[in-house]
Formats: sequence, C-alpha cells, structure tokens
Amino acid sequence: ITSTEHALTLLKQFETILQRETLKSDLDSKYTVIFHNYGLDLETVQKIYDKQKNGPPTVRNSPPVAGNLIWARQLLRRIEDPMKKFQANKNIMTTKESKKIIKTYNKVARALIEYETLWHHAWCKSIEAAKAGLQASLIVRHPKSGRL
Repeated sequence: ITSTEHALTLLKQFETILQRETLKSDLDSKYTVIFHNYGLDLETVQKIYDKQKNGPPTVRNSPPVAGNLIWARQLLRRIEDPMKKFQANKNIMTTKESKKIIKTYNKVARALIEYETLWHHAWCKSIEAAKAGLQASLIVRHPKSGRL
C-alpha cells in the first residue's frame, strides 16, 4: 500500500464485508497503525512546505501565481482527504496520540491556507497595475512632426 488514502480505502472495503466483532477489533488496530503513518505523512508535507515555499515546483507553462496556488492546494488535499476519513472513526480521534497528530494537521493546514491567501491577495493588488497598463495609449502622435 503506497499511501494513507489507499490504505483507508482498502480498510473501508473490508469493513463492509466483515461481520464478526473480533475481526472488527483487528480493523480498529489497523486504523491506529494507519493513523500513526498519517502523522508521519503530515511531517513529510510540513518539511516539503518549509523547503519549497519560496520556490515551489510548478506545472509547465502555468502563471506563477496559479502554479503556487496549485502546489499549495495539492499539499492541502494530500493531508485533508485522509483526515476526513479518519474523522468518521471516533475511536481513533479520542486517543492521546491522536491529539498531537490533529494539532500537527491544524498547524500544517493553516500554513497552507495562509500561503494560498497571501498569494491571492498579492495577485489582487497587482490587478490595479495591470488595469493602468491596459488604459495606456498604444498609438501616439509625435509632438513635432504630428506623425503616428
């Protein structure tokens, strides 16, 4: 299994099949292991963000602002989707270790959303300069000769 999301999808499929309580308790232990691995994924995303926030890799031929927003949203989606699935399992969310992972999740998600908001506000401010450039005259007469 290559990611937390794939592991959760696989466990969800088994959950619908299994009927006995002893097997369901085994699934709960697997959820705990996956949640711990998710905590490691959060740390990885945080390191990627800290390392690449000043010059993130962007999609080829994308504008700089859009490329930075896409990068931030990909990182956010990478941590957000598994957390939504974990929230459905109340047994995991009440443990002491989960509080630390949830705190890390909130910290990383907040940083990514702030990054996206900063880039958006900077882009909005740059629109005024672009509007001024669009209002400028393209063709002018030479003051002495009167030619275009």
